[in-house]
Amino acid sequence: MKSDEEEELRKIKMRLEEAQEFAHLGFWEFDRITGENTWSDELFRICGFEPQEFIPTIHDFISLVHPDDKELIIKIMRNPIIDTSPEIDFRIIRRDAENRWVHVKIKYGQDLSGKLIRTYGIVQDITERKLGEIDLKESELKFKELAENLGEVVWVRQNERLVYINPAYERVWGKTCQSLYDDPDSFIDAIHPEDKERIIQVYSGEMRTVKGLLNEQYKIIRPNGEIRWIWDRSMPILDKNGRMIRCIGIADDITKIKEYEETSLKSKMQKEMAHLDRLNLVGQMAAGIGHEVRNPMTTVRGFLQLLSRKEECSKYLEFFTLMIDELDRANSIITNFLSLAKDRVVELEIQSIKEIVENLFPLIKADGLLNNKYIILELEEVEKIPLDKKEMRQLILNLVLNGTQAMSPGGTLKIRTFMEKEEVVLSVTDDGEGIEPEVLEKIGTPFFTTKKDGTGLGLAVCYSIAAKHNAKIDIETSAEGTTFFVRFRRS
Repeated sequence: MKSDEEEELRKIKMRLEEAQEFAHLGFWEFDRITGENTWSDELFRICGFEPQEFIPTIHDFISLVHPDDKELIIKIMRNPIIDTSPEIDFRIIRRDAENRWVHVKIKYGQDLSGKLIRTYGIVQDITERKLGEIDLKESELKFKELAENLGEVVWVRQNERLVYINPAYERVWGKTCQSLYDDPDSFIDAIHPEDKERIIQVYSGEMRTVKGLLNEQYKIIRPNGEIRWIWDRSMPILDKNGRMIRCIGIADDITKIKEYEETSLKSKMQKEMAHLDRLNLVGQMAAGIGHEVRNPMTTVRGFLQLLSRKEECSKYLEFFTLMIDELDRANSIITNFLSLAKDRVVELEIQSIKEIVENLFPLIKADGLLNNKYIILELEEVEKIPLDKKEMRQLILNLVLNGTQAMSPGGTLKIRTFMEKEEVVLSVTDDGEGIEPEVLEKIGTPFFTTKKDGTGLGLAVCYSIAAKHNAKIDIETSAEGTTFFVRFRRS
């Protein structure tokens, strides 16, 4: 029976020692009557010694304490407060000169008369945790130092509690940082009525509260009535298991950018209106004189053909052919003139710009091969919209001709159709040398051309056709080539 009990006690002691080793938790006891000092095996290991390597004394432990912490430890040992259980973190320097952080908890034992007879406690190696805390604190200080000097508003939330807001909040919102600490959602009060409901929904939604993601622009009204534009976005800070523990965000005052965009948009619209007015004026002039000019031209062409067939005029056949070709060229210019007329009737039918391109492709491809140019298609399905098929064919052919003329032999032209937000888009991209800025400003102006034999009406016609379809033309150009985008609004 006795051996069984001893075996059980041995197992319990062994398990206790294993648990102390796993937890880096040592035990010590100082008998104030006998002066005996006892350390557990794990405490020896924590201090850098082999278990029970020597008989420890109070002086042995004090000698291990870091010089900067030693005075505090001696004071606690010399002046015990019996009814307390002090806990303290401090550093020790092990025999191998390694610095370790330990957490010590002290208890005091008394006899029946209340006399202090023993002091005991635990020592836990907390180096990894402490170094992590120190690193975190240093990182937070660096972050705060950086954030305090930023012009953007920086905020940090944890479990919907505001952890940090930098001083830029006061400059942008016109309210104190303390007001936001007191009520972390008070920034919403300043949001413009036009944006408030949308932002409240986004801010309380799962994307922001669970995933920590936010990317919104909205207006605020400062206390002085001034309206400012804000770009607010955030990202999550995750733990090792992928759970969000904090959310950090930044809010920019983008008012100047918005004002610039609005000014640029107004300027662009004014230029487009002036451009359309010029196109309409040319179209009206063309409509007024087109028939008057065409009638005598038709008569002259007929007589030239008649004379060219007479035997006595056969020696002048080359000249007759040249004159007829020039009359045909003039007639083509008048036709382009007439297509600029604002009041020209368009026959709109619901159809796909993709299908129109596909039907034209054999003609475009053949023409390209004749000139050693390659045409490729990237046609996505697009929504069918009201289009005049004849005018769309003219628009596409003009843009393709313009693009192929800008390329060297062997060049590649790409035609695309795709959806972009609320728009059906046709794009034509060449790999030419791009368009100079001074030329880009005049693109689409009637009679403006950089080509030797150009009339300056091809792109003007494109702009006119786009306007009749309530579409707009955008241009992107660089040294690698140029893309014309024709953007149609969805019906």
